Amino acid sequence: MSNPTEEKTLTRATVDFSTMDEETAKMHILEARPKLSLAYPVALQHLLAMYASNLVPIMLITAVAEATLGQRIIMLQGAMIGAGIATLLNCYPIRLGKNWMIGANLPIVMGTSMTFVPPMTAVAITAVNMGHPNPIGVVVGGLMVAALIEIVFGGCYKYVKPFLPPVVLGAVLLSLGISLLTVGTNNFGGGSPATNPYFGSAQNMLIAGTVFLIYILLQRFGKGIWKLASVLFAMAVGYGMSIAAGIVDFYPITQAAIFEVPRPLAIGPVFYPWAIGMFLAVYIVSALATIGYTHTITSQSMGRMATNKETSGALFADGVGSIITLIFNGLPNTEFGQNSALVAYTKVISKWVVALTAFTLILASLFPPVAAVFATMPPAVIGGGILAVFAFIMTNAIVLIAKDGFPPKKISQLCITFAIGLGFAPPGNAALISSFPSWMQFIFSDRVLLMSVVAILVNLLFMSKEDFAKVKASAGKEQIEYV
Repeated sequence: MSNPTEEKTLTRATVDFSTMDEETAKMHILEARPKLSLAYPVALQHLLAMYASNLVPIMLITAVAEATLGQRIIMLQGAMIGAGIATLLNCYPIRLGKNWMIGANLPIVMGTSMTFVPPMTAVAITAVNMGHPNPIGVVVGGLMVAALIEIVFGGCYKYVKPFLPPVVLGAVLLSLGISLLTVGTNNFGGGSPATNPYFGSAQNMLIAGTVFLIYILLQRFGKGIWKLASVLFAMAVGYGMSIAAGIVDFYPITQAAIFEVPRPLAIGPVFYPWAIGMFLAVYIVSALATIGYTHTITSQSMGRMATNKETSGALFADGVGSIITLIFNGLPNTEFGQNSALVAYTKVISKWVVALTAFTLILASLFPPVAAVFATMPPAVIGGGILAVFAFIMTNAIVLIAKDGFPPKKISQLCITFAIGLGFAPPGNAALISSFPSWMQFIFSDRVLLMSVVAILVNLLFMSKEDFAKVKASAGKEQIEYV
């Protein structure tokens, strides 16, 4: 990118800078460092959007793997420091020569991936049934080795990219958006309907509804920091309402140790080839999600698709960040969709803002009371704050799918993709797929995995000789795509 004007365009948000003061303008410039009073509220907003999602997979898998309380605490601590380090990698990447870097050089927030929960559950149950003394170690060991596949995928991305057009990435993002919206609405009602007897209560709906309404009003009428950090301010009101209603449990804060350094490899990873194999396909699905989320950030906030270098860097950060997090006893990291949507929605692309989120995560891992404060946030407050953010992921999926219009071939392709990828998706498909071979049941057991496989195969089916010729000609080449 030798053209200075083009490079300036590539690192600035598509906002009207003429209406902003100098410090506010810095919020919308990739390499700028806005003052702390502006940057940190948005950084906290990112933290609140991802905090619960970062820890929930660990709560689920440690229960299935019959992990001890000590192992659970160690893993929660590892999830925070791992997410912080992986986020910093994306903001300030490690450069490997001219064409490679570990990290995207974009404001990407990382966290523990829910995509891995189904295969982690299967591996944990198998290890428990084997009578293995450390089932959670079997899970961690398998994940650690399998993460190498995403690093390889990152190295090959520029050659694979032509086979992943916007229609494929849009379909994958759509399935992710549907899954996340379900999570958002469950939180809106107060948590899981299966475990919370007060799910959907008037109290939960009032708190979540108030948070959601304040968010809408600030988006419509707010200016400056009030609009940029609207989720944070709305959730702060909801948290205050929750304290007044007596539903905030401060016990975890009083019981947390003041200071504790995470211990690498405390879980003791155990390596089995069958466990490694269980996770390989899911890392590829995680990679597809990362590609889609990275394009979400650049297309919606900077008016362009992500470059090959940025996308491969994000994939490297996924793989390397996952290994680092697993070494610190956490679970695999991936780019968080809700935070990518926040960046795209607010167009606050300053990497410094997201780096502040990362520093706070690392601080929380060293000082457990800090982490405990965020852990006291009731689900209804979180649901009211992030529901619209999850919906933004689906909106961007539609934008990607609509790129280049809707010729008849594309409509046919989408019909088949959605018929299988959504029509046969869980939940509620267990009886339908009961006669399938076990490997097919594995694919059909997860909505995102199913959509990813179907979207890629259907795209290959509909590619003509001319399409393949274009793919061959464009493979490995970099070209800035504006939207």
